[in-house]
Amino acid sequence: MQKGDLPEKVLESVDESRRSFLTRLILGSAFVVPAVTSFSMGGLGVGEVAAACSNQITSSEFISNQITPCEDIAEDSTNKAFEGCNFHGRDFSEYNLSGSRFEHTNLSNANLSGACLTATTLEKDNLTDADLTDADLTGAILAGTNLTGANLTGANLKDANLTDANLARANLTGANLTGANLTDANLAGAVLTEVTWDSTTCPDGTNSSNNNGKTCIGHLKG
Repeated sequence: MQKGDLPEKVLESVDESRRSFLTRLILGSAFVVPAVTSFSMGGLGVGEVAAACSNQITSSEFISNQITPCEDIAEDSTNKAFEGCNFHGRDFSEYNLSGSRFEHTNLSNANLSGACLTATTLEKDNLTDADLTDADLTGAILAGTNLTGANLTGANLKDANLTDANLARANLTGANLTGANLTDANLAGAVLTEVTWDSTTCPDGTNSSNNNGKTCIGHLKG
């Protein structure tokens, strides 16, 4: 295989410092689609997500475009695409849903405690009163998501995108918000005891590390 035969999307999904390495890796072996989807993109994917609960995280470029039937969700449902599912009240505790995409999905009152949701897309979904205790949401996309009353005690939200998310009355006790983006998020009435703030983008757009007390407290909206 010649360098010019490499799919442009593969090379565009990584930064220049890693592009030559990935080129040599692919050219040194037979390149087939399954090899890409199973290739660990840790350190290479969009946002360079460091997923602690799975070594099979891929960037959004490699998530299957084929919609998985809602009834086929399983304990290990990594890199799947679900659309229009009603998972209200379902028990997904300890499930590995890393890298999957949920569109127009109802997860209200669902039990996602201890679930692996690294690099998972939950944008604009309904997670009202969901249990996300100790869930790993590293690099998850939660922009515009309704998390009203959700329990995020001990959740890892490192590098998560929570732009415009509704976290009113959510419990974030002991949550890790290192590098998370909370721009314009609503945290009215949220419990923020022992939250880890570190380079967190606060709802008012400031950086927690530059704020007095190195926190987003006093820089909330709603």
